[in-house]
Amino acid sequence: MKCLIYRNKAAVMKKIAARLGRGRSDGEKARLAARLGEEADSLIACADYDSASQDCKNCRAIASRRKRTMWGILKSIKTGQVILPGTKGRM
Repeated sequence: MKCLIYRNKAAVMKKIAARLGRGRSDGEKARLAARLGEEADSLIACADYDSASQDCKNCRAIASRRKRTMWGILKSIKTGQVILPGTKGRM
């Protein structure tokens, strides 16, 4: 894709996904998954989105897939024991 916003965010998401793939504690996985979701959200809410652009459509599709990955990871973790930074309680 030609978009620099996507390229930068994709590189960050790739690093986060690689870290998630390694053996981590549940707390670390939850924090990384939340960060992955934040990066995906920033692409989904991109101010430069053009509905006529195939690159923008692909970008949103990839970001949505990363967001689903985040939810899958969070569901697989025993989140009742994990407190994420910035939240008032347990997830």
